[in-house]
Amino acid sequence: MTTFVLVHGAWQSNGTWDLLAPLLTQRGHKVITPVLRGLGTDRSRLSADTTLTQHIEDVSLALPEVPEGVVLVGHSYAGMIISGVAEMNATRIRRLIFLDAFIPEDGQNVLDLLPPDTGAYFRSVAREHGDGWRLPGGDGQLDLWGLKPGEARDFVRARLCDFSLRCFEEPVRLPANRKAGIPATFVAGAAEGYPARPFFEPFQRKAQAAGWEVHELKTGHDCHVERPSEVANILLSA
Repeated sequence: MTTFVLVHGAWQSNGTWDLLAPLLTQRGHKVITPVLRGLGTDRSRLSADTTLTQHIEDVSLALPEVPEGVVLVGHSYAGMIISGVAEMNATRIRRLIFLDAFIPEDGQNVLDLLPPDTGAYFRSVAREHGDGWRLPGGDGQLDLWGLKPGEARDFVRARLCDFSLRCFEEPVRLPANRKAGIPATFVAGAAEGYPARPFFEPFQRKAQAAGWEVHELKTGHDCHVERPSEVANILLSA
């Protein structure tokens, strides 16, 4: 039995794993889907004080003590989170899996890893619609993630929540770069016309250059929603 810890990305909740998790548990594995502070079922606590560091703490506290270690999976923004968790808990992690996710280095934040005009856009949204910090969730994210009308888009929309710009602004601290010593996999959404593909393609190239196992799926950003069976097979093979 393997223990999978699945960490969701920005504007989403741990309900994003509702299609993938059963495919793992049905095969006899354990799945943990941490609640991130201020998001999903905890959305009432979202504030300007919600931080990346808190999300790293939330996942670290959810890590079980298992002798063989866990497989830690992060989607999108959660690439920042699982990198920070690995820095503090490297011996408890068997493998890192980045699902169309950021792969940061020490001192970088999400806005450093996005095109400058995208960061400026997020700041303007927070300034004009969120008291300087709140980033409302809505159809704009679904469009960016390449979700066309249909079941997958409806599934993700039902699980959307607001997010905090502060989480994108806070640098992750990785002075020892312990993630580099853990086996890792990168799964890329590579559907034709997927709008956010240029944001995450550099991390696919980075993973390839580092010798990681890399997979491409013909999906948008939410590969675990669009193709849960294929993602489950990748996780199990890893």
